[in-house]
Amino acid sequence: MAALVADALTAFRFCLALYLVWVGFSSSDRVSALTLIVYALLVGWTADILDGWFARKSNSSTRFGHLDFPLDMAMVAGSLIGITALGYIPVKVTVVYFAVAVVLVWKFPSKSTIMAVACPAVFAPFILAAFEVPYAFKLSLLWALLALVLDWSRFEGVVLEFIDTFPGDKLKPLGEKWRKWRGLTRVGNAYNDVNGKM
Repeated sequence: MAALVADALTAFRFCLALYLVWVGFSSSDRVSALTLIVYALLVGWTADILDGWFARKSNSSTRFGHLDFPLDMAMVAGSLIGITALGYIPVKVTVVYFAVAVVLVWKFPSKSTIMAVACPAVFAPFILAAFEVPYAFKLSLLWALLALVLDWSRFEGVVLEFIDTFPGDKLKPLGEKWRKWRGLTRVGNAYNDVNGKM
């Protein structure tokens, strides 16, 4: 049952990515649409956290688990297209951004490259909300704080994965120092700490 819930939450994020694009193209009120996009992203990132939790609880592989990261990126792309359609970002800027992203990922193929390239697009809707919809921005900050407090080990694991897969191994010494300081030990592709599995 837990695996089924995890798969449903993963698939939901694909629908959410399409919804973000639809909001951008169908809304006449920019501020209301931006508010919807920010709230939808918070729901999507919450689903991302929960699908991992349910997948681990199931103690078995899920059917859509391999799509987790691509669907994260689909959600990010959907939000960027949505805010571009609303007129917050010029179309030319978004086209150039996607073109540069493709070239960088092709030249330096790694998950960390994709994560680094996606970072501006991840934060763009929330930065816009800071100016356009302050209450949505404050809710986003509260969400981020709660996510860090409640699931620190997941955040730490994502950062360490970024460091591990960064092209050229230039960041690996930083990751090793962090692991040594935190007392993390490698177990397969994950890390254990005193609080349990990451």
